[in-house]
Amino acid sequence: MLHSKNTNTISTAFEGFSWNVTGNFMRSAAGFAINIILARVLGPEPFGIVAVALLIIGIGNLIIESGLGSSIIQKEEITSEDIAFVFTLQMLFGISLFLIIIFIAPWLADQFNSQNAVPVIQVMAFMLILQAFAQVPSALLRRNLNFKRLQIAQISSFFVGYLVFGIPLALTGFGVWSLVAAQVIQSGLNATLVYLWSRHNLSLSLKGSSQITVFGLRILFANIANWLIQYIDQAVIGKRFGAQNLGLYSRAYFLNWTPVGIILSSAQATMFSAISRIGKSEETSHLFLGVMKVFAIFFFPVYWLIALEAKNIIYIIYGPEWLPAADVLIPLAVSMPFLALVGLEGPVLNGLGKPHYEMWAQWITAIFAVIVLTVSANISLIFTAWSILSIYLFRLAIMSIMTIKVTGISIKQLIYPVFFGLGLGTATVVLWFFAERVIAFNSIPLIELTARCLPVVLVLSVFIWIGRNQFFPEYPQLMKLIQNYKKEKLQ
Repeated sequence: MLHSKNTNTISTAFEGFSWNVTGNFMRSAAGFAINIILARVLGPEPFGIVAVALLIIGIGNLIIESGLGSSIIQKEEITSEDIAFVFTLQMLFGISLFLIIIFIAPWLADQFNSQNAVPVIQVMAFMLILQAFAQVPSALLRRNLNFKRLQIAQISSFFVGYLVFGIPLALTGFGVWSLVAAQVIQSGLNATLVYLWSRHNLSLSLKGSSQITVFGLRILFANIANWLIQYIDQAVIGKRFGAQNLGLYSRAYFLNWTPVGIILSSAQATMFSAISRIGKSEETSHLFLGVMKVFAIFFFPVYWLIALEAKNIIYIIYGPEWLPAADVLIPLAVSMPFLALVGLEGPVLNGLGKPHYEMWAQWITAIFAVIVLTVSANISLIFTAWSILSIYLFRLAIMSIMTIKVTGISIKQLIYPVFFGLGLGTATVVLWFFAERVIAFNSIPLIELTARCLPVVLVLSVFIWIGRNQFFPEYPQLMKLIQNYKKEKLQ
């Protein structure tokens, strides 16, 4: 039986997850459509220039967050002094980094062979101050599992940034500055909304507990390594192959990230908050393994179909100008299910108060990634993209070792979702080639894609549904948790 406290937490987590999925879906679906319009209007280079700036902003955000927001979420009891301490540090980091980047922007742009990026980097650096201001209120909303307001803030700011400013500016000839304006306005409005809904005291203090500092530093070091793993490929490609190829690569990666981002980011935020409240227990293992199997069942078939239909997908979405991105999309799509699975393990380690395990796993992987990408970039862009697969596999292996050690889950339990997903992915490829032979015709790309993929999806769906209890023994447990959540909603 589930303890009542854990049941309430999990029920609240399901509500938070549903809001996260809904919000991320709306934002990603809208972003998908908006990116199609902007990509067709602007072409690859402006996206490459903004990608350079976002890489730098991403590093700055890691330093600003410093794991301090996660500390607020994870700590059992927090005080007003804790909030003031975290807010003060993050604002100091944000303002300092903004000033530093303003001065070193020419040098940073030179590292990517793109002097056109200098003013873009300088203007977008202001986002660091806005995002620093948003860190504490966002963390407080997550701590209380109030993902509804968090998602409303993110969705509202996204639509205003891109629909009110980004697209109109692009259509009237502002080029890369349309993307810059959308990003800055989105950050500013999001910061305003999350603060209005959390209303924490804006007092400043440099006196904080050692528990927050130590936990935060461990999260920071893990996040820096995580950033290296996730973005070092773009940094290497931008430096080695220029802004044009970085634009192609970044759009292919965005296309791959959209399905994962909708669900994974929702699951990560929800699982971290819920597991922080529940602690190490049988419910934690059931929740983690159940979600991992759902991910494997969904992501392997979907992404391997994306890899098989890469050229048609790029042509349909971005147009013929972007077709070179298809060669990059294939290896990224093959790799993405492994990223989705490993993405579930970090929140478990952090939620159980063991961020140093993730930190060591991420740094080992980051070192491996830097070596692999440095070597592969000297060969070709396509080889660099394929090297991502080896990095994600290595990362999954290291993180799984840490997860087994912390949770007590057996190796067999943890590797089952991976092998089951690989089996479904292989079946997807076989069925697709069979469909291609049977349904062989030259037609409109969208019709070709639908005719080949629809039968594959239908066959796999029937197979999974019939064998759901055998393949997915956690299914009844998850259904029970969902039913408990629905009952509480009705009361």
